[in-house]
Amino acid sequence: PKINELEEQINNLIKKNTLLEDEASSYQSALGAATNFQLSDNDQNHAVKLNNDIADLNDNIKNYVTNLKQNIVVNIKEVKKLLSLYKCPVEIKDQRTSRLLIQAVLQRHVIEIIFESATQYFQYSGRPQLEHLESQIVSKECELSELLNYASKYRSGNDEITHVAPIKLRQQIYSILSNRGFEDTCRENNTAYEHPFITNCKRKLNDIMNGLRIINDRQMKSDSEKLAVTIIREVVNIFYFRLKVQEPVVQHSWFSYNARLDKTLMDGNQYDSDYENLYVDLCYFPLIGKDLMSENRKVYTLAKV
Repeated sequence: PKINELEEQINNLIKKNTLLEDEASSYQSALGAATNFQLSDNDQNHAVKLNNDIADLNDNIKNYVTNLKQNIVVNIKEVKKLLSLYKCPVEIKDQRTSRLLIQAVLQRHVIEIIFESATQYFQYSGRPQLEHLESQIVSKECELSELLNYASKYRSGNDEITHVAPIKLRQQIYSILSNRGFEDTCRENNTAYEHPFITNCKRKLNDIMNGLRIINDRQMKSDSEKLAVTIIREVVNIFYFRLKVQEPVVQHSWFSYNARLDKTLMDGNQYDSDYENLYVDLCYFPLIGKDLMSENRKVYTLAKV
């Protein structure tokens, strides 16, 4: 009987030990997930998916600007002002001869218009309002991340969670914004309306672009203007949300006029010739990558020049 009792006690101890091991394994797994910054392959913000979406954005902007050929008249006078704005002294001859350069500066201007509108939107610091929800979320994330950094720095402890909390918070917040940010606003009666930021930015973008290149074909003009909403959402989503889901945060950078062409950082038609002796006329899509100022930088998307 005593032997049976001992065997039963041993079996019970083995079961308890197994449960404790499972619990510890579960805790370690949860801790690993909490301290892991890598994105899964099926995450929409994974580098491969992000690069594909950046390429799609490039195509959409090009289509929005149009090929500047049939039924389209370029306002040469205003385009010259744009080139001056972006510090490009290259002389425009006429629409046909300088078509590629005109396309490039218009594509650059599309991005800059959206950047300007988004920057103004995220600077909002007034009373909480539904139309400024994204701005308020971003503001609170910055505030809470700073407080968590203080907790990690000025409160004793050796846990890993506190140390990585600001990074995980940033990733989660901007992942949420990349899914829901600037989508249609829902009403209580199950109807929805376009986000006011999208409406205002769309109107501004179309008005400016219609003054720079006049589309005389009604259907073509309508298609182009409808594409504006997609482009605005893509630009804000990528540059203001999705790049910040990455760890470290992915950066973007423009190249200035007369920068030496570099095939590791830039993509352009000029490479058909002796690129080592060529220089940038205009950068119309920024370089995107991690640690861009470091020798160990990781390039996501080459700059378009």
